[in-house]
Amino acid sequence: MVRIYRESFRFFLASLPVLIVFAAIIEVMLWVLQPKTESTVSFVALTIVAYMIHRHFLFDETLSLGKPKSIPGAPAFKFGWFALLSGGLLLVSLGIGLGLAVSTFARPSPAAMLLIFLLIYLVTLSFFGLALPASVARDGSYRLSQGLRSGFQTMWRLVLGPGVIGFALLTATALSGNALVSLGVTEDSNLMLAYYIALRTMGFLTTIIAVAVLCEMYRKTRPDPHFGKGPAAPDQMPG
Repeated sequence: MVRIYRESFRFFLASLPVLIVFAAIIEVMLWVLQPKTESTVSFVALTIVAYMIHRHFLFDETLSLGKPKSIPGAPAFKFGWFALLSGGLLLVSLGIGLGLAVSTFARPSPAAMLLIFLLIYLVTLSFFGLALPASVARDGSYRLSQGLRSGFQTMWRLVLGPGVIGFALLTATALSGNALVSLGVTEDSNLMLAYYIALRTMGFLTTIIAVAVLCEMYRKTRPDPHFGKGPAAPDQMPG
């Protein structure tokens, strides 16, 4: 975990200018368009960013606003399978979490529903999440059974990695949000927009650590012990 933390923070700091731009684009779009379902816009944008982060940890690509530098042996930039898998894992977790919340509580609070969803998503990501780096690597030889066997190892790494950082960021968000409200900062102020951009940027750190964990565990499932230390396997997945 120490190495995962070190590599994740190093990548976060090195990519900070690009991440700030990504965060600003997402938040300005939400600010201007004010869509009825912000989650859809956020999901599409974050899926693309997560895909690019996967490519960094698998192929050592740098995060950039333009076309990344071509890495010999790395598959083409195609995230169709990745987007489908990401959406599937999220929807399954939401469905199970909603069912558990409704069956457990007569009138579940938003906090209870969020907690249940996060726990279900943790389990789902732990046992099926290695399919995400496999789809980025376009590894047709990967089998879900390989991820299932390492599910518990993946889970505790996700808890100690993005779980700990995410909890710390959530606590900081609650405290800073209350401070802004007490100062009389309104939702339509530019200061609040800057605040949301900062939160979005810091939120990328949780994603980076989670991706680092999944990519690390994915490497361990591969027959070739050297996979992931250099150019990735050739394109083996259709589409």
